[in-house]
Amino acid sequence: MRKKKSSTTAENLAPPEQPFPSARYFQIHFQYLQEIIGDLRLQMEKANQQIAELQGQLRLNQAVESVRQDDYGKKPESCFERG
Repeated sequence: MRKKKSSTTAENLAPPEQPFPSARYFQIHFQYLQEIIGDLRLQMEKANQQIAELQGQLRLNQAVESVRQDDYGKKPESCFERG
């Protein structure tokens, strides 16, 4: 008696259209990703530097504004006095 062959046996499976990519393919792919990650890190460092500089300028501007507001309405010393 012959047994019916299952349709899921290895003999009945179609071979893959393309073989699994070689190790060189993955090496090139990961080198490319490493380059992109390195570029992104540099861009982030530059952006963080710019943010730090802008925050410093903002603090300076806020300090100048607070001095101006504190002096507003005060009589300047010896500006109009004649001796």
